[in-house]
Amino acid sequence: MNLQEVLEHESLRPADPIVRAGANSLAGRPVRWVHSSEVLDIASLLRGGELLLSGGTALSAATSARRHRYIRELAANHVTALGVETGPDLPELPADLIRAAVEVDLPLIELRRVVPFVEVAESINSVLVSDSVSMLQRADDVSHAVAVELANGAGLRQLLEVIASELAVSVSLLVPGTLSTELLGVAGKAADPGAPVQTIDVGIPLRGIIAATLRMDVVVPKQVSLARVVGERVVDVLALALLQQRPPSLGDIAGVELIRAVAADERESALVDMCGPAGFRPDAPVVMLSARANDTNRLRSLVGRVLLRTAERAVPYANPGEVIAVVALSNAGGHRSRAALVADLRNGIGELNAAICIGPMVESIRGAAYSLAQARLTLELAAASASRAEVFDSDGFVVDRMIAENLSSNSKSRLVGELLGELLAHDARRGTRLGETLEAWLRSGCNTAETARTLYLERQSLHNRLQRIFALIGGDPRNTGRIAGLVVALRVARQIPSKYH
Repeated sequence: MNLQEVLEHESLRPADPIVRAGANSLAGRPVRWVHSSEVLDIASLLRGGELLLSGGTALSAATSARRHRYIRELAANHVTALGVETGPDLPELPADLIRAAVEVDLPLIELRRVVPFVEVAESINSVLVSDSVSMLQRADDVSHAVAVELANGAGLRQLLEVIASELAVSVSLLVPGTLSTELLGVAGKAADPGAPVQTIDVGIPLRGIIAATLRMDVVVPKQVSLARVVGERVVDVLALALLQQRPPSLGDIAGVELIRAVAADERESALVDMCGPAGFRPDAPVVMLSARANDTNRLRSLVGRVLLRTAERAVPYANPGEVIAVVALSNAGGHRSRAALVADLRNGIGELNAAICIGPMVESIRGAAYSLAQARLTLELAAASASRAEVFDSDGFVVDRMIAENLSSNSKSRLVGELLGELLAHDARRGTRLGETLEAWLRSGCNTAETARTLYLERQSLHNRLQRIFALIGGDPRNTGRIAGLVVALRVARQIPSKYH
């Protein structure tokens, strides 16, 4: 069931639900389970895909900062939606709760009438369990049919035709090699023009690399989950057929060995020796890519296609939960090539849930391990979530990376307390966001008009905020030499488990 269907279920309709955030994508959000809890630290105990129901008692007593963190944690753990009951304890949903949900694209449902959560959960979950069992049985039937065809001597095209026929979807296979987009075979009729299509990509691993991508274009929304499960079930069968018909090249295998060696921080001399067979020039400028994703095989295929357009040579590789890539740039204009790569990734990431970071450019493959470490560190500092499609540039986190690697915890706490202690304590006590306002103002070059536009505030409202901020930080910092320190302190504050949060 998707979220739209769950909200229309007979057990939940009496709650008179209304969507306060994330209304544009209800039909595309599957619900795996319905759960209820008043515990604000529940996110880490959830598996993802839940509709979480809350009576609102704990939220009504929480600070604005705590509510904001609650929403971020739910989104980071892939909760499908949050339903909050309004009533005597919580007459209406707080504006900061709605704003936080909009920021992380988490559907927020207001339940305007009291319903028994236990009965709602039992009723909907029984349907979900039944649907799940039926889907798994159907997926087993399809994968068995594909295996039988292979045993009878069928080739890749015939196997694709079985999948297309059983699921009534368009199916294709992208092969061979690490980055090729050659279309081997297509089965199934194309969708009607204008019909919404959801593409399911499943990587097919072969000898340690993703040698091909199975792509299914699904028109019927209810078929999406089934197509994804079928793709996972038939991977081994298709890999065997692919091995018989089109094994990976030696260059692809050498490329994977090179990226594994970089990830393992092997000796620089060993990396240089591996460049030739992998198709890399040892003296070419290099950047490393690190990405967090729920579906690493699909992300790997997407990243591979984008890199193919921009990079001189690139090899992406999927680890559990992470995709990494080594990318060679042109000796002439390496920084321009890197900027183009970042732009291409931002344009090409689409709706895929993934957090991608490009590491610093280094002079050659010898510095690749450093670039990878800095890309990973940037994702940590940015609190990147695999549930949101974002591309980060490590160059924009130079200060943050230097702080993380060179300041002790005590030094960080002293710096924040010295420059921002009163301001952050005020935010925590009053539920205000003056720290964020100060950061936006400093980022704009202390341009009040630009900051007001960025924060969607009237200029007078911003002026009033700035006066409160100046009173809490010891005066207007312009022309005092304190601005650089405030910028650094605001970034340090993100890295420490602070009493102000």
